[in-house]
Amino acid sequence: MAKSLLTSPIERNVLIGLLALGAVGGIVGSMSSDRFWFCFLQNSLFVLTIALGAVLFVAFKSVSNAGWATVFRRVPEAMMAFVPIGGICLLLVFFGRNILYPWTQSATEAHSDLHLGFKHLWLSTPFFFARMVIFLAVWCGLIYLIRRASFKQDADGDVRHTNHRKIYSAVFIVVFGITFSLASFDWVMSLEPMFYSTIFGFYMISGTLTSSAAAITILVIFLKKRGHLSAVGDKHMHALGQIVMGFATLWAYMWISQYLLIYYANLPEETVYYYRRTGTTGWFTVFIVNLFLNWVIPFVMLLPRQVKMNAKWMVAACTIALLGHWLDLYVMVFPASFGSPMIGYVDAALLLGFTALFLLAFFRSLAAEKLVPGRDPYLEESVEHEHLEIVYGLRAGSAADG
Repeated sequence: MAKSLLTSPIERNVLIGLLALGAVGGIVGSMSSDRFWFCFLQNSLFVLTIALGAVLFVAFKSVSNAGWATVFRRVPEAMMAFVPIGGICLLLVFFGRNILYPWTQSATEAHSDLHLGFKHLWLSTPFFFARMVIFLAVWCGLIYLIRRASFKQDADGDVRHTNHRKIYSAVFIVVFGITFSLASFDWVMSLEPMFYSTIFGFYMISGTLTSSAAAITILVIFLKKRGHLSAVGDKHMHALGQIVMGFATLWAYMWISQYLLIYYANLPEETVYYYRRTGTTGWFTVFIVNLFLNWVIPFVMLLPRQVKMNAKWMVAACTIALLGHWLDLYVMVFPASFGSPMIGYVDAALLLGFTALFLLAFFRSLAAEKLVPGRDPYLEESVEHEHLEIVYGLRAGSAADG
């Protein structure tokens, strides 16, 4: 698939320009703003979790023998290609560790109890970044195996590759559930080392699932509007809309569960997290808006059946869900260190830069392979009857990839 068929030269130049803008804004911000490393952590996690959620999307589909998404499976597979890049970016927080994480400072009176017991061992700089490298390496290794099995099937059509992909996907789901929960404790919850929540990892996973499903939907619609993925029909859009709704509701369940459990327990080391986010008018407003962007608005918009098959409404609802995920990370990262919410040029530059980097990696990966897995045994099940001739053309090698 030629890259020119996916994006125009002007669009690629715009993405490169936004990436350069993000780099310049980041460099300037690192020299002039205390917010830089917090912005960097938030935005690098934002795009990385979207890519990781795409891996979960493919893995869930594989282990459940669900064939409906096969026709556009290359979209989440191309999103997966960003994980190594996003992982390298995230590792750069090593250079801002003393600003981000109070436990890295050897003499912090406010956190003197961090030097006692298991917490002191767990929150030590060498062990912390060793875990980060191990988590990212394991994810990248399993992603490589899943993608390799998928692409090999395009070459020879052997059903064994499907079975291999199921095995790798099952392993990834189990490993990811454990490692990402630990990573969430490390990368985000340890920003406030006195706070702890046993549900925090599941809360992060629910946001990851929602944002990735929203991003997949937007990218599928974009490609369909460009004349690709012609076999994607109303049933696929309806299913994607249901998935976004379902994951948004899962996020809301985790959100309210964490809040209510901490509210009723009323333990100082737990309530301090919500006190910082509801104790001032500014943060309380952001706290409530976060709930509306992540669940209320997308859920209400996508509730009617007709809306799920309306491209404009779907893009609008999914864009709101993505903004909600960005704001959710903002609410997790900033209140511990900043008294009032604000969004400046550093936030905007890094968001645009990381988004451009993600899209450049996505389109590059998508262009490197066939846009539709023509030899997948589930492909015929995936398309509607009126589009079966596209499947037959792909298997005969006489049709275009989309």
